[in-house]
Amino acid sequence: MEELNYFPQMMSRLPEYARGYIDALIASQMKIWGYNFIQEMLGPVIDDLYKAYPVDPEPDGTEPREFFYAQYVINRRITTLERIELLMAAASAYKVDLFTYKKDFAIPNVHNHGPVDYFREMPVVFRRSKIDLNISGRLIKSGIPLRAFDVMGAGGFLLSNFQADLLDLFVPGEDFVYFESKEDMLGKIGYYLTHEEERQAIAKNGHDKVAAGHTYRHRVREMLSYL
Repeated sequence: MEELNYFPQMMSRLPEYARGYIDALIASQMKIWGYNFIQEMLGPVIDDLYKAYPVDPEPDGTEPREFFYAQYVINRRITTLERIELLMAAASAYKVDLFTYKKDFAIPNVHNHGPVDYFREMPVVFRRSKIDLNISGRLIKSGIPLRAFDVMGAGGFLLSNFQADLLDLFVPGEDFVYFESKEDMLGKIGYYLTHEEERQAIAKNGHDKVAAGHTYRHRVREMLSYL
């Protein structure tokens, strides 16, 4: 869903050992939430990656070559695999509606509605959905995804993968809920679908906290205060 063409092109040109190494690295990272180790583990195969798909850092840049392959190639692949796996798991037990610009994207039992307008329609979708699922891109090593603010700001119930920075501003179980594995996600979907009042109370708390301190107006004022 997020993936570009870099990954398959690169993998098709790698020697067997490097392909196996990358596959094992992806499988390991997909089992771990809250910490991304891809970039720091690319040393043994970085020369092979460069030969297969040569990319040089910007002359005035500070990021090493490993950064590009980790963030823009491998982590994109992980994000794609992860989102498909979690959506398939959710759809195997519950009704799932998907809104995406990828109109032809198909998963069994997932209703793909296509894209919605960010300003006029998306807030309505978030508010009317019983559970809004956020699966952050693996490129996001720190920070809070905008989608989390969008969901809570619209009054929706946010169920997100674990993102440590969310805990800096919001209280899990009070303003939003996070999951740490596929099994945990499924369990929490089932729980909150059958605990209506608790789910609505959490959605309201999240909305009120965003409205009170985390709107665009708040952020602009904060930025201007540093000038």
